[in-house]
Amino acid sequence: MKISMLFMFLVLFTMQANSSYAQRTKITLNLNNVTVERLIDEIESKTDFHFVYQIKEVDLNRVVSVKANKELVTSILERIFGNTKTTHNVVDKQIFLKEREARTSTLHQEVQSGPIKLQSLVSGLVTDIDGIPLAGANVVEKGTTNGVTADFDGNFSIDVANANSTLVVSYIGYSTKEIPLNGQASVNIVLEESAAGLDEVVVVGYGVQKKSDITGAVSNISEEKLQSRPTANFSDALQGRSSGVQIRQSGGDLDGKFQIAIRGVGSVTGSNEPLIVVDGVPLVSASFSTINPKDISSIDILKDASATAIYGARAANGVVIVTTKKGTVGKPQLTYSSDLSIEHISERYDVMSTEQQRLLFVEAFKNSNRSTAVYDDPSNPIWQVDNDWQDLGTRAGIRQIHNLNYSGGTENTQYSASASYQNRTGILLNTDIKTYSLRTNLSSQVNDWLKISTNITGSFQPQNYSDGDDWGATGYRGFVYHHSYTPAYDENGELANIDTASAPYFGANSNPLVPLLLPTKELNTTRLLGNFQANIRLMEGLFFNTNLGGDLVRVEGYTYNPIYSIGRMINTQGSVRVSNNSDTNWVADATLDYTKEFDKHDLKLLVGVSAQQFLLRRTSAFGTGTIDNALNQLSNQTSFNSTGSNVKGGLASTFARMNYGYDDRYLLTATVRRDGSSRFGPDKRYGVFPSASLAWRVSQENFLKNSTTLNDLKFRVSYGLTGNQNIGNFEFITRAASTPYVFGNSVVVGNSASNIGNPSLQWEANKQLDIGVDFALFKSRISGTIDYYDKKSEDLLIQNPIPLTAGVPNPPIVNIGSVRNSGVEFAIFTRNLTGKFKWSTDFNISYNKNEVLDIGSNSAGEPLEIPGQNIPLSNVPTNLTVAGRPVGAFNMYIFDGMWQLGEEAEAATWFNAVPGDPKYKDLNNNGLLDAGDRAFVGNPHPKFIGGMDNTFSYKNLSLSVFMNFATGNKLYNTARNLFSRGVPFVQNFAEAADFWTPDNPSATSPRPSQGGTTTTLATLASTRFLEDASFLRVKNVALTYDLPGKIFETSFISSAQFTISATNLLTFTKYTGLDPEASSRESLLSAGIDYTPYPNTKQYNLGVKIGF
Repeated sequence: MKISMLFMFLVLFTMQANSSYAQRTKITLNLNNVTVERLIDEIESKTDFHFVYQIKEVDLNRVVSVKANKELVTSILERIFGNTKTTHNVVDKQIFLKEREARTSTLHQEVQSGPIKLQSLVSGLVTDIDGIPLAGANVVEKGTTNGVTADFDGNFSIDVANANSTLVVSYIGYSTKEIPLNGQASVNIVLEESAAGLDEVVVVGYGVQKKSDITGAVSNISEEKLQSRPTANFSDALQGRSSGVQIRQSGGDLDGKFQIAIRGVGSVTGSNEPLIVVDGVPLVSASFSTINPKDISSIDILKDASATAIYGARAANGVVIVTTKKGTVGKPQLTYSSDLSIEHISERYDVMSTEQQRLLFVEAFKNSNRSTAVYDDPSNPIWQVDNDWQDLGTRAGIRQIHNLNYSGGTENTQYSASASYQNRTGILLNTDIKTYSLRTNLSSQVNDWLKISTNITGSFQPQNYSDGDDWGATGYRGFVYHHSYTPAYDENGELANIDTASAPYFGANSNPLVPLLLPTKELNTTRLLGNFQANIRLMEGLFFNTNLGGDLVRVEGYTYNPIYSIGRMINTQGSVRVSNNSDTNWVADATLDYTKEFDKHDLKLLVGVSAQQFLLRRTSAFGTGTIDNALNQLSNQTSFNSTGSNVKGGLASTFARMNYGYDDRYLLTATVRRDGSSRFGPDKRYGVFPSASLAWRVSQENFLKNSTTLNDLKFRVSYGLTGNQNIGNFEFITRAASTPYVFGNSVVVGNSASNIGNPSLQWEANKQLDIGVDFALFKSRISGTIDYYDKKSEDLLIQNPIPLTAGVPNPPIVNIGSVRNSGVEFAIFTRNLTGKFKWSTDFNISYNKNEVLDIGSNSAGEPLEIPGQNIPLSNVPTNLTVAGRPVGAFNMYIFDGMWQLGEEAEAATWFNAVPGDPKYKDLNNNGLLDAGDRAFVGNPHPKFIGGMDNTFSYKNLSLSVFMNFATGNKLYNTARNLFSRGVPFVQNFAEAADFWTPDNPSATSPRPSQGGTTTTLATLASTRFLEDASFLRVKNVALTYDLPGKIFETSFISSAQFTISATNLLTFTKYTGLDPEASSRESLLSAGIDYTPYPNTKQYNLGVKIGF
């Protein structure tokens, strides 16, 4: 925070242009018989002055001698140029030398011959076709690193080496223009917007393509969009930015664990995660939070088979290509950015007060035939304690992000380096995370046939975390679980707890702050990610490219549960758990790339080979027995057990791609890849994945080429096959695992089969059809894309349940069944207003229908049904995957209110119920509550997802409002399933206070109880706790102000930008949990269940970005 304030003060200070610099700058010189040029160099090296002149007006070869002792620079200049043909004029830190009428010099002169360095000052104005200045436009002297940026009014001034030089002028979203000077000293430059960004380059597998040449479904997310708000990782930054891409929070801590789904759910028990490629390295580890979002320049999402097939066996779920920042031609640029955020929990659970909880005890114990005596007196001092555990266990979080980037380069060598520090104090006490990262990117054209580049990123991320995202009393949920009348601290400010379990301290009366504050839970992640590339020009149009990359991830965990005695919370022995997970991932690629243009034909060929190897090591050791908290290491314990694994695998691949274009109108892409994976047996190890796509650029036809209305129109169609190998390693063989058994009179450990191997196991096959259209209208003021897709996944990798008599704990994986995802994606960008006041809108929406077509049969020959995880207490699943339904569809009892007076006989026959007990629909009409009453009641996957970003700008002020949304899905609220039952063993939600009594028959909650049939029925997983998860969220609002460039004309700072933003500002939803986007289980068989992940936060951020 102090660093942020220091830099903000620095910017504000330098805004005051120091016009008195010349009046106070003194230097010491002792120069004998030097040229004027040497004198100028000396002054520039010793001060911040910069000389501006034309060579013909200044005799640089004139020899002078200067002796000065702490003398004003202006005084020295007067002595040197006072009686010459040159006059000087000081403006701030610039010294202008001009020619005047010749005068007789009295100084000793000696003319020396030598080459003359010509220098010219050129000024100008950069605007768009409407005459609007383009502030920040880049103006570079061609063939040099000499460049400047236009100021707020579009004006620029640049010294060029030759009056006949050429200026290269560029601006984001506009076509680059080259301006020959031809001796002109002033030029006005008009840039035209590029048609829907058709000249922009999009990263595809093993190369790049112009957007206009793309024949597949590819989305691009720019640096500006990605970095519009502080995020834990780039997955979070993707939310709502691209059509067809859903981001779910799948539990986790401050590092943010998210799942990415592209075009629905294609696998049942296999992974649905896309392949992530960072600077040419396909990742194995999912520790995305170690990748600094500030280092990312763009993310390209490959969706259809045409775009993804080049990655073959790993591309069934799409491909996300992350490109980090590279150096650019121009003078070195140093940029510092800082974000300071304050975070507050977005939503809180509404729990009962102590008095409401007391009344719940009275009613529940009365209904359960228990004594209520101790609960009947509201004046008892016990009931005067009313802790707000949610308040006591949380705080305002602070997030700091500091990033320093240095970049630049010549035409032959470009470089970029960055250093970043992030520090986030969690909203839960005793949780925090820090991230340190360094990155270097270097690219060099060694000669006319060799170009090399390297990217290296190192990061270290220490974290103090808390358990959570589970059914019981862990993490944030613990603040709701325990009763509010339990003391939190004693009179000395120490953690406290009651020392009895007798009434009224019946049930959950532990202090939830104890497991949060006392244990040590650390997780340290170290990552080294990088690659080396060489591009060799073999002949005209033919290049040989190599890529050697690696990703090394090491995660070290340490937990210590200490000894303590706090009331009845007693732990007599300490325990330590140490874990070490290591992921080593190597990749080597070699490709031949051939490009040929002839007549109207454009041909590009790519052939290549790739090899990837990964080594995954897992070790964990647990020890207990210490009786001294100072002895908190594993070696200090007296009893131990440990586990470990070491898995080595890889991929070997060959691939080819052809891109053909005719007359910039008709485009063809054909791709094929052959992959061999160690995850499958020798007979099924290799798979071939082809694809093809066609595109017709209708706008390039003669009848539309000169249209002033339609700037771009392209039809696309693609079809192809990709694969999915995302299962456990070596599932095709039978593996052994440690197994305890009785030998004699003792239990010993041996080995037995842990699974049934399947040597016929093979890839999931994903067949996808995509039909799309790209368009741009009215000088690209409206541009967009529409895609229809039909994606069918066959030979699904499914764990087929087997009877317990099989003797193995894990069911075998087999290839059976199929799943279809079909849908429509729509994205549009509009420039609603242009001119000084601008307004643009970026909107996307997608619809997806997911259906299991076939899922095979079980061992009894019946249609296979795959249940999700059981919900605790009721011990029944809420999800069931069957043919004809979505993957993980909700299947449960349908809540039908409460049994009422007069229905006693029917209720008793149904389930021995009484009036006030929960009632569920009798779907099979047999008068009983049984499995036949369960029904499919909802979809955990949204039908529609999307986002909208509106940007308003006036001069150097801009406002961005970004919203994302989802609808058509439901979410199971397990917190209500536990805390809204009317069971007083735990603290209850406030809604349970409206419970059924004979006098309140229209209540929303059943009659309270503690045990018995009523509690069983109230706990049952049902539609009572299944909620509509549709939402509209104001994800980010940002106000940005760019300080006028003229403020920094005489400063070492070149630009400054301030941003005030708010994240997760508003959420409109009917969901009563903390976050409608939560989904706690990674397995999609149990999708749409909320176990309370680390709470979402509202962030208020102040950011500054300074250029030097």
